[in-house]
Amino acid sequence: MIPRSLWSRYPILVVCVVAGLAAALAVLVHRYRLEQSYRTVEITVDGDDWTTLLRRTGGDRDALYSALYEAGARSVTVYAASLKRLADAGRVTYMTGADLANLARTNAVGGPFGDLVRAGRIRPGNTYVLGALPILDQVRSGLAVHLVPHGGSARITLVEGSGPVLEIEGRGPEIEEAPLGVSPEDAAALRAHRLAVDVRMRNFHEVAPGGLEAFFAQLRSAGERPTLIFDGTQVLGYERLIPQVAEQMKASGFAYGQIETFTARRRQRGDLALALNVAPQVLRVFSLTPDELALLTPEDARDKYELAARERNVRVLYVRPFLSTGAGEDQIQANLSYVRSISAALEHGGYRMGKAAPLPNVAIRPWLYGLMALGALAAGAMAVGETAAILGRPVPPRVLGAGVLAGGVVTAAVVILHHVTLWSQLLALLAALAFPTLSLMGILPPPGASPRPPMAPGARVVLGSVLRLWAVSAGSALGGVLVAGLLSQWIFMLEIKEFLGVKLAHIVPVVLIGLMLAAADAPRGQLWPRLRAWARQPLLLEYGIVVIAVGLAAVFALGRTGNAGLPALGALELKSRVILSHLVVARPRTKEFLIGHPFLALAFALPALGLRRWVLPAALVGAIGQVGLVNSFSHIHTPIVYVVLRTLYALVIGSAIGAVLIVLVLWGRRRWSPHGTAPDAPRGRPVRA
Repeated sequence: MIPRSLWSRYPILVVCVVAGLAAALAVLVHRYRLEQSYRTVEITVDGDDWTTLLRRTGGDRDALYSALYEAGARSVTVYAASLKRLADAGRVTYMTGADLANLARTNAVGGPFGDLVRAGRIRPGNTYVLGALPILDQVRSGLAVHLVPHGGSARITLVEGSGPVLEIEGRGPEIEEAPLGVSPEDAAALRAHRLAVDVRMRNFHEVAPGGLEAFFAQLRSAGERPTLIFDGTQVLGYERLIPQVAEQMKASGFAYGQIETFTARRRQRGDLALALNVAPQVLRVFSLTPDELALLTPEDARDKYELAARERNVRVLYVRPFLSTGAGEDQIQANLSYVRSISAALEHGGYRMGKAAPLPNVAIRPWLYGLMALGALAAGAMAVGETAAILGRPVPPRVLGAGVLAGGVVTAAVVILHHVTLWSQLLALLAALAFPTLSLMGILPPPGASPRPPMAPGARVVLGSVLRLWAVSAGSALGGVLVAGLLSQWIFMLEIKEFLGVKLAHIVPVVLIGLMLAAADAPRGQLWPRLRAWARQPLLLEYGIVVIAVGLAAVFALGRTGNAGLPALGALELKSRVILSHLVVARPRTKEFLIGHPFLALAFALPALGLRRWVLPAALVGAIGQVGLVNSFSHIHTPIVYVVLRTLYALVIGSAIGAVLIVLVLWGRRRWSPHGTAPDAPRGRPVRA
């Protein structure tokens, strides 16, 4: 709820805010339509793990591919071939020269390896590969990408004898695990069953001149435009070749499968740089690691995949099988049912299974962006003006106007230079600070209001408090609309960039409303002297304990904000989240419906209940819900329709809990004040309930 007096004091700024909100709504309508059309989800299965499952059961590969397609899978992620993988598949044999020499001292070495040993051509520091000539050609061409020639001479030699052997200068994991590309035969086998090919590979350690071009040419020869998903802790090209890798990916039409992470520590090195360079060919990928999968049931895993697609715009679901199933279960059929449950849940939600495409950009016209920027700047100016006036430090209107004008000049400059990302983040932060601050001013007593308002019937108190909660929340939600409009850009929707200053946005409005409530209770001009006098008072033990407890709670709450990951959740909270996710379309946020909204409704009711002195602590807790409401709109990777539903659910549930809180306070007042005297009321004043 924005104070009505704003129109009389800041008519031009109010018009700017309204224009900015109208522009933001236009952007969000366009974004909503784009998100509604972006409904194709790709289930890709891990080629290695499903092959392991097949080997255990002795099943038929072609039958499995057909069954996977029928279950809803649309691609198989194939790991790029390497010497180690080819040897595990029985297609080549390789040994280092040192191993061959050691073996020759204890046993007779036969075959082509033996010929080399007897001829004295084995070098301990080299690697020797034996296999069919077509496979050796694949190994030679693949390794030529990675092995930088020494002094201009090649490091791979085909040695003729009783059988072809590749001699490779060097040994170790860099050679054994170097990606060699994808077998065209394997890709053709998958396409025969209508399954696309995605590719997973590790980063290169060395790249020969022209190696990247040759490697991507080999990938193109497989006849696919795969999504590239990188294995290990680094993306391909990290750290000096990312621009060149991105150039080859864009020229080849390959998409980058960006694995979703919830902590910065788990993000692959070079991830953001590659995503920016290959834009817009980026797809968000959600996967469960084997360790995570071991702790889940198929139903739990299905729910996580469904939530990723529905609430976070993830369009590639990387599905590993359960390698351990219950006794007596057919492992293949159990895992096919698991895949089928994921696709069925998504199709029930209106999604379709297919090959995923990158997210289109929400094109924001410069004039719309300019209006949104003007709205954020004007809201910030009004928030500064109102707050400063209430705290006894008024800011001249010309200073506020100059600030808005300067912000407008910066906006024009960044639009012309096409560098709007950082400025968008700063404007969104300004809106996230301004709107909750302005809205929460609705809890301040009107000038000249009686410190002890007349008592009102209980039902009227409950209804009035809930309505005021919704009015304040509507004002905060306007800030959320402006935040979402400013950040509705491709770079934020894929979480390559994020809302800036999330912790600041949670702290500042709460602190400001506390100061403004304290100013409302202090004589005019006496807020700061009173605060200084209070700060000089000795701290009693009981108050010290309360301060420590509140501080720890604040630290924990701040740790739950942002994108750095949550502290460990309690079993009760986890259970409540699961229940809510099954009861409603979009699960509301706990700090809104369980903490913030109920206490803000209670704060509105307390003066009418004769408990004015408790308004300040209740309002501080209630403000958490308002800043959380705005913060929900800053989660740009979440479809806007789910943000709106989540906000409404939180208000409905929070209003109900708040009403119960108010009734409990009424009941407690009756019980502990049997003569009907309110704690804040003068002696003899009755209480009406």
